[in-house]
Amino acid sequence: MSLRSRDVISGKEGRLFLDGEEMAQIKSFEATVEKNKEEVPIMGRRMMGHKTNGASGSGTMTLHKVTSQMVKIMIDYVKTGVDPYFTLQSVLDDKTSGRGTERVTLYEVNFDSAKVAGLDAETAALEEEVPFTFEDLDLPEELRSDFN
Repeated sequence: MSLRSRDVISGKEGRLFLDGEEMAQIKSFEATVEKNKEEVPIMGRRMMGHKTNGASGSGTMTLHKVTSQMVKIMIDYVKTGVDPYFTLQSVLDDKTSGRGTERVTLYEVNFDSAKVAGLDAETAALEEEVPFTFEDLDLPEELRSDFN
């Protein structure tokens, strides 16, 4: 089977939800799982072996500055000491590709930092970049079975 250009999925056909509420101000979003590995020396081999012993999740989202949502989250933490955790769901649905809808859900999302104030006379549209970590993730069963 050959690749058809229409099957390439457009990243513009996506949406992001924070605890079930759509984040209309999202500009870009990326989440990555990185495997934690330890080196395993093996007798008789010059190359080092590697054993996976866990994983960690992190990511970044870039937002158009249209609300004070991230500022409020950080102020609430600073004032109360309660560190909030969220669920993020990325929905990718390019109707032209024919691939179907992909929903990746991230659990126990915790924001690392957020810009609480910023001015820029040379920028027409302010943005904020928000790094985060997450502790679990899921993909609907029907999409996971696509890989088997």
